[in-house]
Amino acid sequence: MKKLVFLLIFLFSFAAKAEEQFINPVFYQPLEPLSRTTGWTYLTPTSIEFRTPLDKNLIDSIGICNLIENTQNRITFLCDFQWFNKTHHIYFTYVIKDLFMLNCLRILEYSYYNKNDFIENETDAEKYCTQPLSKSD
Repeated sequence: MKKLVFLLIFLFSFAAKAEEQFINPVFYQPLEPLSRTTGWTYLTPTSIEFRTPLDKNLIDSIGICNLIENTQNRITFLCDFQWFNKTHHIYFTYVIKDLFMLNCLRILEYSYYNKNDFIENETDAEKYCTQPLSKSD
């Protein structure tokens, strides 16, 4: 009986993770950096993949994440990254800022180590551009 209960709990938790999706599909698109010091970024509801600034095909690091905030204009992750054989827990918040150009929706990335340390100051944010979704998307 205990094995059956554990199996059901496992299956329900796996199904909940599989169904997790961004409310705004724009976050599924590649985030192109607006500076030369940041690489391309790819998001899923369970991971963040950073590419190197010089080669968007070369993976710099991958974080395994929990999506803790998911709204139309903002998502927040708590991610685990492995650097130098040590796990680092980092929060990432992505905020849709504005339409920068007709083909560039500006998205800001804030990273911080403690939930209470988040300050929405645009000068401290990495800036990205992604294609705005059409009205039919």
